[in-house]
This record gives sequence, C-alpha cells and structure tokens, in this order.
Amino acid sequence: MHLAPSTSIHELVTERPYLIDVLADFAPAFAKLKNPLLRNTLGRVATLQQAADIAGLEVNGLMLHIARAVLDHSAEAVTIVPKGAPGTAAKPGVKPAPEAEASPCATTCGTPCDAGQASAAPASALSDTARMNTLKELIRELHAGADPAALKARFAAAVGDISGGDIARLEQAMVAEGLPEAEIKRLCSLHVDLFKGALDEAPAVSAPAGHPVRTYMDENAKAMELADEIIAQVDRMHRTPGDRTSPIDEMAWSFSSRYVKELLEDLARIEVHYTRKENQLFPLLEENGIEAPPKVMWEVHDDIRALFKAARAALENLAATAAALAARDAAEAVKDMVYKEEKVLFPMALESLSEAQWARVRHGEDEIGYAWVTPGDEWTPQAADPAGAAPAAASAGQARDAQLVRLDTGALAPNVLNQMLRSLPVDLSFVDADDRVAYYSDVPHRIFPRSAAVIGRNVSNCHPPKSVHMVEDILTRFKSGERDSAEFWIELGGRFLHIRYFAVRDTDKTYLGCLEVSQDVTDIRALTGQRRLLEWS
Repeated sequence: MHLAPSTSIHELVTERPYLIDVLADFAPAFAKLKNPLLRNTLGRVATLQQAADIAGLEVNGLMLHIARAVLDHSAEAVTIVPKGAPGTAAKPGVKPAPEAEASPCATTCGTPCDAGQASAAPASALSDTARMNTLKELIRELHAGADPAALKARFAAAVGDISGGDIARLEQAMVAEGLPEAEIKRLCSLHVDLFKGALDEAPAVSAPAGHPVRTYMDENAKAMELADEIIAQVDRMHRTPGDRTSPIDEMAWSFSSRYVKELLEDLARIEVHYTRKENQLFPLLEENGIEAPPKVMWEVHDDIRALFKAARAALENLAATAAALAARDAAEAVKDMVYKEEKVLFPMALESLSEAQWARVRHGEDEIGYAWVTPGDEWTPQAADPAGAAPAAASAGQARDAQLVRLDTGALAPNVLNQMLRSLPVDLSFVDADDRVAYYSDVPHRIFPRSAAVIGRNVSNCHPPKSVHMVEDILTRFKSGERDSAEFWIELGGRFLHIRYFAVRDTDKTYLGCLEVSQDVTDIRALTGQRRLLEWS
C-alpha cells in the first residue's frame, strides 16, 4: 500500500471500508464520509492533503494514523511518502519512502526558472487558506479585466482542482470582503468558465431516486433534451448554413415556428424547478451560512424568466430572426444553469446539508410541484418538522391542541383557528419584528408559492434581489412608525392581484411584525349590479 498527500480518499475507503470509521473517529470533519452521497461525489476528488487541510491536521500525521489502522487490520505492507519534514516517526513495519523530488518551476510565462530559484508549490501542497487566497486573487483580477485565458493557466499551475463547495465558499468570502453581489452575478459565468477544466474532471453528482438532488437532475435531463432541440432547430434555419450571424430563412421559419414555440413552452416548465430551489433549497443553504451563491443564482433565475417572456413576445410578433434567436437565447441560458447546478450548486449542497436538512427540503417540495418528473421512493427522508424544529412528544402535542387560543373577543381551538385562516379568500404571510417569516396560510389557492422551509427565513431572502430594497424600505418605515400600510396591484397571467402590507402593533404601539395580504380580485372587479342573500342558491 502506498500513501502520499495526493492519495485519493475514495480509493482508500473503497478498498478498505473500515477506514471510514477510523477517519470519522480521528477527526469530526471526516464524519461526512459516512454519508454515501458525499463519499461518492466529493470523496472521489478529495486527496489526503485536502482532507487534512479541511480537518486542520498535518497530512503526515494523518497518513501515519491511516497506516497504523491498516497494520492493525491486515498484514499489508505500507509505504508513506511524507510531505516535507524528514524523520517522521513510523510504527514498526511502516516504511517511510523518500519524498518525491520537487518538479521544475512552471510559470505562466513558460520560461524555465534560473538555477537555484525556488519552484512553485504544487497544488497538493497548498493549505486551505493558501488555496482560498490564490482563488480570491484570480477572481479579483478577473473582475479587473485580466485575460481569462492567462488566469486559467495560473489556476491550473497554482491550484489545479476545485469543487462546487470551493466556488461557493470563494464567492461567499468575496462578498464578505466587500465585493457587491451584483458584481458576482455579472461575472458568475466567467467564474465557472475560469474553473471549467477542473469542474469537468470532477465525477458527476449522483443521488438515489426521491432525493431532492436526483429530482432536480432528472428535470435537468429533460430540460437539456428540449433546449438542445430548440438550438438545433434554430441553427439549421440560417440562410447561410453554419453561419449563426446570418438571418433566419423566412420559409424555413414558417414551417418550424409552431414547433419551436411548443418546445419553448414545454421548456418553460423549468421555472417550477427554479421556484422549488428558491423556496426549499436556498433557505437551508442560508441556514448553514451560505447566502451569496443562492442570491446570485436567484437573480439568474429571474434573467431566465425574462428571456422566456421576451421569447414569447418575439414569437407573437412573428419576426423570424428575432423570434428564433430569442428562443435560442432562452434555451442556452437554461443549459448554462444546468451546468452551474450540477457542477457547483449540487456538490456544494451535498457537502453542506445534513440528512435531516435534506428531509426538510423534501418535505415541502410537493406543495410547489415538479417539472416533467415525479420523485421516486428509493430515498426515504427522516421525519422532519415543517418548521425545522425537533418533533415534540405526542402527549405534549395533544395537550397543546386541547388548549384554547384566547383572543380579545373569544377563544378558539388551534385547529379551528388554523382552518379559519386557511378558509379566507386571501393569502396571508406574517413576518415578525426581527424580519423572520413566522407564518403563512397554507391554502390551495395561493397566488405566490410558499413552502415550509420559508419559516424562520429572513424576509429579505424571500424576494427577488431586484425588489428586496423596496421590501426593506417598507419594513423600516413600519418600524419607525412613519407608515402603517402599503399596497400594490399588478396584472399577472391575465389576473388582477391586490397586495397589501400592514404594520402589526401591540396595544402600546410596539411593532410586532408585518402582515402581507394578497388577493386575486379579478372576479370582484368584474361584479356589477347586486345579488342579495335571499337570491343565493
């Protein structure tokens, strides 16, 4: 057996499964190896050096611990290639091997270094902090306008590999240091492109049927099929074959426009996939301190929604070139999002979320719905309280239900009060004094999607980034006492919606929170004349 800083964790634990428990007992950070999803995704690309950095350990000490465990379990000979410091003590039978010779210095200029010049540290020798600092510097230079090709070469030489979790932590750190989220969003595609080579080499994420990640990926497979067909249809209709800058042939478009429109409408079902991410997955990532990447991705969702809207409008106008290219742009944007999800978001989420948190993600998915697929049942989530709290004992729950809620003008059992609120012809949401979502009415006619994962979420994270500042302004004015209400009305999907916000205050005027009331008033606005109670039937 050969152990080196570059040894793959996945190979070690696959060939010697007992090492999973050995490593988990050695450092808490390695407990994640017990999760088969993480072991088969992130574990495939992690080296002993990277694992040691994550756990805050010296890699030589980690290798020695593994070697001792192997000797305790078998008569297998073990060879260790230490990193750096000579004279590492070894248990009898463990034979340290000479350290590999340093590779020649390689810089982006391609010119060999002068004799005696120190060579650059190989990627495996970089600590987690050094890796992050190098990545930050590359991103800063990218935003400053540096040549992406040169930065790619530097990344390959200095770092070499990267995971979706690394990119998430990188963007989170950059925002914490003052880089605006809008700037992250502006160049997020370039971020992914900068690391694309390393991301492409990472193994595909996998999950059992029924797991939220598997459902997302099954939806992505269908979305890719539809997007590829739209792109193929448009590309074959250019007047000059192979020249995408040439106009669309009017005759070809007249034969294919209806088919492209049908494909586009089918592809637009991916929007429910995005809504599910925003309401179910993103709140759990935020709970774990990952806020910047979800906000940026939500903005990109809105960009894709805008592309669908523009494509629909262009298709109605029947201008061949504009309509075809608008449909193609929407398809390309969906494909780009699929890549970002499967190479960045999903690996990051699998690394971050616990099994209990995934159960909470799954709990509210059915309320929002799915695009094209129905989740399987191979993966069964643990029982999860909708609000994320530990389930109370049955006797305590029964005692609570038996107690009446005392109101100013009466008292109601909790189940009666709940059903009353659900029976109102409006959507209700309540945000507490700390701007956390405390309640929403779970009604079948909801205008705007809500699911259980929203409970406890900061309301600023529940709105599209472009409208967050208005929500925050309303809450600020409510808290100061300057305003007590705000109302808006919009037309959406042929319906007229009335949206009102009310400041809720205690009898001493203490601000308790904000009540949002949304109502579809289309039918009410259409009423004429009168209908009396006696005329009801």
